[in-house]
Amino acid sequence: MNFFEAQDQARRRTKWLVLWFILSVIGVVIAVDVLVLLTLGLSGGGGMGGVLIISSAATAGLILAASGFKSMQLSSGGQVVAQDLGGRLLMPGTGDHLEKRLLNIVEEMAIASGMPVPQVYLMDGEEGINAFAAGTEPSNAVIGVTQGCLQRLSRDELSGVVAHEFSHILNGDMRLNMRLMGLVFGLVVISIVGRGMVEMLRFQSFSSRRNREGGGAGLALLALGIGLIVIGSIGVFFGRLIQASISRQREFLADASAVQFTRNPDGIANALKKIGGQGREDQKIKTAKASEASHMFFSDAGLFSFGLSTHPPLDIRINAIQESWDGDFLDSALPEVASIQAEPRRQSKGGGFHGSVVGMSAIESMGSEEQRHYESGKQLHGELGDQWAGVVHDRDKAQALVFALLLAEEDVLRGGEVRYLRKNSGESATELALGWQKDLIAMHSTRKIALLDLAMPTLRTLSRSEYQRFLKITRWLIVSDEKVDLFEFMLQRVVERHLVSHFEGKGFGKIRSTHLVQLGKEANLLVSTMARVGGRDLDDQEKAHREATKEWNFPVGNFNPSSTLDELGEVLQRFDQSSPLVKRELLISCGRAAASDGKLTNREAELLRSIADAIGCAIPPFIERLEETEN
Repeated sequence: MNFFEAQDQARRRTKWLVLWFILSVIGVVIAVDVLVLLTLGLSGGGGMGGVLIISSAATAGLILAASGFKSMQLSSGGQVVAQDLGGRLLMPGTGDHLEKRLLNIVEEMAIASGMPVPQVYLMDGEEGINAFAAGTEPSNAVIGVTQGCLQRLSRDELSGVVAHEFSHILNGDMRLNMRLMGLVFGLVVISIVGRGMVEMLRFQSFSSRRNREGGGAGLALLALGIGLIVIGSIGVFFGRLIQASISRQREFLADASAVQFTRNPDGIANALKKIGGQGREDQKIKTAKASEASHMFFSDAGLFSFGLSTHPPLDIRINAIQESWDGDFLDSALPEVASIQAEPRRQSKGGGFHGSVVGMSAIESMGSEEQRHYESGKQLHGELGDQWAGVVHDRDKAQALVFALLLAEEDVLRGGEVRYLRKNSGESATELALGWQKDLIAMHSTRKIALLDLAMPTLRTLSRSEYQRFLKITRWLIVSDEKVDLFEFMLQRVVERHLVSHFEGKGFGKIRSTHLVQLGKEANLLVSTMARVGGRDLDDQEKAHREATKEWNFPVGNFNPSSTLDELGEVLQRFDQSSPLVKRELLISCGRAAASDGKLTNREAELLRSIADAIGCAIPPFIERLEETEN
C-alpha cells in the first residue's frame, strides 16, 4: 500500500468514526434519561415527558457542543495537543546533545519524506519511552517525545520511533486521530459535569435550615451528579472502544512503514523491547490529559483502558517485525545516558545526487514506501553543511533565504525588488539575500527544497506581525515584475500554504472532489503546464501532453500552453481539496508529461515536487547516487 491509498483508507474510516460517535451519543442520552427518571422518582417530581425531552436535547447538545469546541481548538494544529500534554518546544540552537540528536533525526526524515520539518516537543519529566505525532496536516504537524524516550534509546532506536510517527503523518492517521480526539472529548464531558456537581454539593452544609427544608432536592442533585459520573464512565468506555477500533491496525501499518523507511528492523524492535522491559508504572504518562490522546502515542502509556487497548500487545508487534525474537525484553536503565556522546553533524563523504531519474518507474510508483529512504535524508542533511544549517535555524536568515529564492535572475527586474527589500526588510536581510542568490541558482533542486523544508520550524516561530510582513514581502516579490518564474510562483505558494496553516489554522478541511473527472479542466491545465516546461518545442510539448493524458477515462481537453498565475492558483486550491487518490492521479500525469522523454530533469523534478507540496502531498526527492551532481 502506498501512502496515497493509506490516506484514502484513513479518510474512509472517518465516516465509520462519525457513525460510531452518533451511536455512542444515543447510548449516553438514553442512560441520562434513565438517570433523570430515577432522580425525579426520588424527589417526587412529575411531568416526566417534558423533562425527558429537555434532558435528551440538553445531553445531546452538550456532547455535540463539547466535541465542536474541542475540534475547533485542535484545528490550530499539533502544537495545541503538545502543549496540553506538557510538551516544551525544542529550538534548533539547543546546546543539549540529546535534544540536538533528536532534532537531527527529525530533520533527516523530513528531507527524505519531502515534507516540511515538524516542530518537536519534549515532555520533560516523563520517564517512560513514548512519542506521538499530532496535527491536522503536515504543515502544522508536531512530533512529541518523552524524556525517557530521549534518554533511554540509542540513535537507531530513536530513529525507529520517529519513523513510526512520520508514518502516522504521511498515512493520514494523524488527521484521523485529531478528529477522534475531538469527538471523544464530547463523550467524556458528561463525567466532567457530574464531578463539578458533586464538588459543588460537597461543600454545601446539609445541617442548615435551608437544606433541612429542601433536603430531598439536594439529595436528588447529589444522586444526579454521581449518576452523571457513572454515565460519563460509559462515555469514556465508548470513547475507548472507538479509539481501539480505529488505532490498533494502524499501529501495525506504522511499524511496518518505519522498518521500510529506515531499512533497520532492529531499531524499532529494540525500542519496543525496552518498553516491555519497563515496569507498568514507568510506562505511564503522568500528565492529566494523556487519556484523551492515548490513541496517538507510540505505545499504550500504561493508561487504564477498560480492557480496550488502543495498541496491539508488545510481543505481537515485535514478532511482526522480528519473527525470530526470543521473547526477552531489554533493560533501559537511565544510566545509559552517560555513554551518549554529543551529536556530530553528519557530513557527506563525497559524491552527490543525480538530477534526473531515468525511466518512468519513479513516477509510476509515486507514494510507495520504496521511494522513501531515510539514508537519502541523512545524506542530503549532511551535504548542506554547517553554513546552511546556521541559516535555516536563524529567524532573520531563514526569511532572507526565502527572499533569495524568489529574487529575479535578471538585473533589470531584480533592481526594483532589491529597493523594496531594503525598505521593508532592512539592509542586512537584503545583502544576505543578494549574497546567497547565485549559490542558490546553481544549487540542485533537492537541496533547495530541503533548505525550504528545514526553514519551516524557524519561520513558525515568527511573531504574528513578523509573519504578516514576511508574507507581504514574498507576495510582492512574485507580482512585482511582469515576468514571473513558474517555480518561484510555486515556491511562494508552498511557503504560504505551510505558514498560513500554522498561524491561521485551516481546520480539518473538506474533500470536494473524489474523482479526477470532476477536475478534468483543471488537471488538463496543470498537465499542459508541465508539458510546456519539459518540451523543447510545440511538437514535443503536445506529444508530452498526449502521453500524460492517454489513460484518462474522460474527454481530454486540448493542449493549453497558456495560463495565468491566478488560474494556476485556483487550480492548486481545488486540488488541495481533492481526495488523496485524485492527487496521486494528477501527480502521476504531471510526472508523465515532464518525463515523456524518459528522464526527469532537475528543473522538472523541482517543479513537480513544488506542485505536490502546494496541494498537500509529501513527495520524496527524485534522486540517484552519483559521483558528480548535475545542475
